[in-house]
This record gives sequence, C-alpha cells and structure tokens, in this order.
Amino acid sequence: MKKWKIAAAVASLSAALIGVGAQAQAQELKLDVGALGFGRQVTPIRDTGMYSGPGLSTPRVGTAVAGDNVAAVCQLVDSNGKRMVLGIDRNGRTGSQWANTAGYIWDGDIREITSDIPFCAGGATMFPSRDTGIYSAPGLSTPRVGTAWFDQHVVGVCGMLDSNGAVMVLGVQVAGRNGVQWANTAGYMWAGDFQGGGTLPACGAS
Repeated sequence: MKKWKIAAAVASLSAALIGVGAQAQAQELKLDVGALGFGRQVTPIRDTGMYSGPGLSTPRVGTAVAGDNVAAVCQLVDSNGKRMVLGIDRNGRTGSQWANTAGYIWDGDIREITSDIPFCAGGATMFPSRDTGIYSAPGLSTPRVGTAWFDQHVVGVCGMLDSNGAVMVLGVQVAGRNGVQWANTAGYMWAGDFQGGGTLPACGAS
C-alpha cells in the first residue's frame, strides 16, 4: 500500500511538472519573422556616441560611425528637450563593438528626419519574472549596461536571436533608480526572464 501511494504521488508530481512545462512552452515569447527590417534605416553624419539612456550624460555603450547602417526603432526626448533616437547599429567592428549594438543617438547627428519615428512608450508592455541583465548587444556575453528589475515595467521594442538561437528582447526599462541607473535605460534582455508570452516584431539583422 505504501509503495502504491508513493508511486501515485510521484506520477502525480511528474504530471504536474509536465503541465507546468507545457504551459511555460505555450507562453514562450515569439518573434514575428515577417518584420525582418524593423526600424527605419538612418545614417549618422559623423561618428557619434550611443548611450544607454536618453541623454548625452548617460553611460556610453558604443559608437555609430559616419555612414553606418543604423535602424532607428523609436525616440524619446531628454531632459533638455532634445530628441534621442534608439538605434541599432548593424555594423560590428572586430575587437571594438558587437554587431547590432543598441543605444540612444542624438537626433542632431542623424542625416534623415526622425520626428515621425514612433515614441518608445508605444511598444509592448512586459514584466521581468526576476532581476535580469540589460546588454548592449544581442547576447549575454556582450557588455552589460543595466538591470531590468523583477515585476518592473519594460517596454518591449523588438526581438533578435543570439548566436545560440535564444531570443533577446530589445527593450526599455522605464523606471530608474537614484544613483544606480537612469530611467529609460535601453538594451537587450533574455526573453526567458519575462512573464507570459506574446509576440514581438523581429529586429532584423540588416
């Protein structure tokens, strides 16, 4: 009788775990692979900094070189009323910068008109299931630029696969923390650290 009860309990637990796994799989974040060229291609007129937050005094995460292929994905206005464009610099540079590095670029250093680019606040509403890193490029081995905190509002802009086939979300951690991190810090986050599922447009690779 005791052996039967133990076996039944183990079977019940296994079924429950399988159910949880199936539910998690069903809620996995998916990419809309039809959006291969997400964002608007813009061109820096000079070598210009890319920043983790919407302001030139926030940490610099990379450089968009004059003539680079940059995808402008959304915009924010900094504390001085200047437009900052969240861009993906498609060009990598061996030993100095990863391909698809993301950061805010000052609108004044972009050749094209960007005033009609969507505001970043219009992206998908997402919430991390735990504290998770924010990275400058789509991969956990790229430079870490911040943290998206458990259950804090993140705006999901688009998603990209890393070199291991895992989905990385390009998003904006809305809230900041005094002395720790600027509001609207942007970068890539591992999709597995977010609650629920849903679909994001693919950031594309070119």
